[in-house]
Amino acid sequence: MPYIGLQPPASPVTTIDIQAGAISNTDLAVGAVTPHSIGTGAITAGKVATGGISANTQLASGVVTSHATAADIAKTDVRNTFTVAQRASISDLGVRSGGAGNLTVTLDMNTANHFKLVANGNITIANPSNLTVGQGGSIVVTSNGSYTTSFGSQWRYATGTAPTLSTSAGKEDRIDYYVSSANTIHCVATIDLLGTA
Repeated sequence: MPYIGLQPPASPVTTIDIQAGAISNTDLAVGAVTPHSIGTGAITAGKVATGGISANTQLASGVVTSHATAADIAKTDVRNTFTVAQRASISDLGVRSGGAGNLTVTLDMNTANHFKLVANGNITIANPSNLTVGQGGSIVVTSNGSYTTSFGSQWRYATGTAPTLSTSAGKEDRIDYYVSSANTIHCVATIDLLGTA
């Protein structure tokens, strides 16, 4: 159909025609913009400004697919090959001393894979929270004197007997663990990593 008057330009609306905040989420009805409304390649990285999409509530489930993510983004459902070292953080549980509440250590496995603490009293490493099968890590216990360390029932050692950790101030012991089931943690303890000097 022929135009009456001047034909509109190929890009009749540009970014300078719509002021910031001119269109709010209440101005577009649900379903007003569908996948068919946005052509393939219509939106590129250079067209979304920093902060243009904020919070995970801005993107519906399935909006970002494997084709939309860069090759250097780690994914949870495929094998990832890293070309540089990956480093885990260490959750510092501090000096455990004083009342019974501070002497019972309950690890939150959602916090980290690796933990450290200083035993300044007879401590109990209780059954942890948020266990996930397959998680592994370590716990470094630094002794601050002649104190004992006991373990909850989920911490399992060879022969069924927990080791005796160091009882001399300044000694470090490491417990390496692997979560094998919802209520079983396989453990190996290395005693006195700093040597006897």
